Amino acid sequence: MMEETAPLFDRIYEHPFLQELRTGTLGNDTLAFYFEQNVHYIDAVLRCRAIVAAKAQNDEIRDFFLRNTQLILDEYYHQEEMLRNVGGTFEAPVAPTLYAYSRHLFYLAFARDPVEYLGSFLPCPLSYDAIGYQLADAPLTEFQADWWEFYMSESHHTLCSDYRDFVDRYSQGLSDERRAQMLDSFRIGVNYEYMFWDMAYRKERWPLG
Repeated sequence: MMEETAPLFDRIYEHPFLQELRTGTLGNDTLAFYFEQNVHYIDAVLRCRAIVAAKAQNDEIRDFFLRNTQLILDEYYHQEEMLRNVGGTFEAPVAPTLYAYSRHLFYLAFARDPVEYLGSFLPCPLSYDAIGYQLADAPLTEFQADWWEFYMSESHHTLCSDYRDFVDRYSQGLSDERRAQMLDSFRIGVNYEYMFWDMAYRKERWPLG
């Protein structure tokens, strides 16, 4: 899946939000909007994992989705702290792109197999892992370095490796049609990751309020 979508990931890494983050020119108002939306996103991810764990066909799949719950909860609470520190609001409405993205993940969690859900979610941690490597020498502020510390960590690298191994192992038993569907969901996930950065950069609002 990575090979087929490599040009799409490159588009993510070239987005102005991340370019300005690397050069130290990203405004705090843009960061605040990002964190307002990301706490909603991580909350949705936690709920999706609970759904997928409840549907798991065996103990190994159930345990896979449950064992990193505390790690993601810690990420959620850290994002809340970031939101407070940058001056955002917890009452911010969910932006249109995030509304669509989270509903896409909820649909897969409810209606499809766990491996298909994870295949669609995978672009998020994989892209953050790659961005973490790219930011290693960037002139990040103390606040920004605190934000990216987790994504630059061995814990996150290991998490991504576990995700990839799970998808590779459990997708082997899928038919060609189902594997094509999973690739399509993965591609949609990559697009949503790009759209998330773009949403934050533009401070996207509902057009009619």
